[in-house]
Amino acid sequence: MSESPSPQRWGEEHMIDLGALGEPGPAPGPDPSPGRRLPRIPNVALAYAAVAVALAAAVIAVVKWSPLHRPIAESTVVDFLEAVHEGDVAAALALTDLEDAEGPFLVPEALDSSWVITEVEQVAYEEGDKGHANAQVYAEIEDLDGNRIGHRYHVVVDKGEAEIQRPMVEVEAWGSLDYLDLNGVRFAIDFNQGPAYIMLLPGFYEFYPDLPSTMELDGSPTILALGNKFLSIEDDYVDTWMPTPWLVVSQEGEDEVNAAIREFYDACAAEPEGEGCPFAFPEDPDRELALAPGEHWDVVSYPEVSADRLWYEHEAGFALESSVAGEARARVEIAEDGGTRTALVSCPFWVNGLHAAFDDESGFVIDPRHGLSEDRCRAVVEIDE
Repeated sequence: MSESPSPQRWGEEHMIDLGALGEPGPAPGPDPSPGRRLPRIPNVALAYAAVAVALAAAVIAVVKWSPLHRPIAESTVVDFLEAVHEGDVAAALALTDLEDAEGPFLVPEALDSSWVITEVEQVAYEEGDKGHANAQVYAEIEDLDGNRIGHRYHVVVDKGEAEIQRPMVEVEAWGSLDYLDLNGVRFAIDFNQGPAYIMLLPGFYEFYPDLPSTMELDGSPTILALGNKFLSIEDDYVDTWMPTPWLVVSQEGEDEVNAAIREFYDACAAEPEGEGCPFAFPEDPDRELALAPGEHWDVVSYPEVSADRLWYEHEAGFALESSVAGEARARVEIAEDGGTRTALVSCPFWVNGLHAAFDDESGFVIDPRHGLSEDRCRAVVEIDE
């Protein structure tokens, strides 16, 4: 045997006497060194350790994706959209380069919170010099029926401060009436002064929400606005100009317009010289006509209009047009060939050139001031009695 001891598991040398196998062995040596023994860990402890590791990973993930750890450009867009949703116009504009912007619809009363933010994500980032950077942040909003619209915002980051560039654009304001109504806020439009322009904050907008039942909108009555895009909800298309529905008369409105026409011509029958009345006699070089003493016009049939042929003209009202004439009759004196005789005559008349002006309170009123309405019978036809 070598004088140097052979390596052992616990670091000590043990001599074995083969001839003494039948005899009691020597007393056991000291316990192994605890510093080199592999510890035995119960399974329960291992399970608790695994859970702790998983929780720690989850916490790290939550911290990584929480709003508190969004890129500053992204969090600025989130703050902007949330401020608009809450109706805080000043706070929203303060995050943009349009902090001092003004307009008829940049007010809390024009905002409707019937929408939610569905996505905000920074999709591009480019660093410049001296702490300056440009970011692109994509955002989506959705109305309560699941209609979505998206927009990519340009955000400038300068020394840790972010500002959204041109979060809205000016669009031309078109009104079906002489005003544009969005979410109950009215903006008067004077087309004699040229085009009018407005800006809309993100969100849900309804055109003319307080229209009476006598009128309807031709086109989507609601839109979603975001950035420079507008979603026409019912028509399901997105454009960079604001789609405005046109105002039309409903069936109930058609009935009211025809009632106003009858009232107008009844008044004309009583006062033929009234403005827009068509009961003056045509000029005739061969004879003269006049109502017989004590006589007046009697309207026996009225022209009628159809709702699908009523179109609104700004500052005038709905232009009236009918294909079937009305008829009025009267007993007249006819002077011709040196003598005078009495006859019953018929006067056909049309509504063309008149307008049905609309008022929120009084409804439809026939207005002859804006057109070339007829002021006399086109012809006078004698009727056999």
